[in-house]
Amino acid sequence: MQGKEMMDLNVWGVIHGTKIGSKIMKQQGFGHIINTASAAGLGPAPIATAYSSTKYAVVGLTTSLHYEAEKFGIKVSCHCPAFTDTPIFDKAKGINIERSVLTRQLKKQKLMKPQQLAKMTFDAAHKNKLLIAPLPMCRTTDVIFTVFPSLHKGLMRLVCKASREARLT
Repeated sequence: MQGKEMMDLNVWGVIHGTKIGSKIMKQQGFGHIINTASAAGLGPAPIATAYSSTKYAVVGLTTSLHYEAEKFGIKVSCHCPAFTDTPIFDKAKGINIERSVLTRQLKKQKLMKPQQLAKMTFDAAHKNKLLIAPLPMCRTTDVIFTVFPSLHKGLMRLVCKASREARLT
């Protein structure tokens, strides 16, 4: 996926959907918007810079709107999942990584089932949580990035190295 197409889908799609939904919710005096970003929007994602940038934008938009919409009775949350057991990587465009290597790496992970992720997301939304990051690593990424920058830098270098080795030539 090219940069403009990614921005249009990942950022402008969320902006337009939020705008339409919030207008209806504002008129009725209640509602809950759940925008989907990614764990990549909570901390740096080497080798996925453009994607990560769009997800940071969604986290920023949602965080700001969370506080702004309160006065209208609207709750706003940002869902930030990590790897989930879906066929997204089978059909993803623009991933410059050998698919067999990606598949092998993903099989090493314990992927969350979509139904489990949905239940966790709605449970967190009922508690009006701003950031919904179901996996423990997602919740700690921002803390590590902020409190232990040199540790985070080392981890990101390892991620880059592994990703480069999986890239197509």
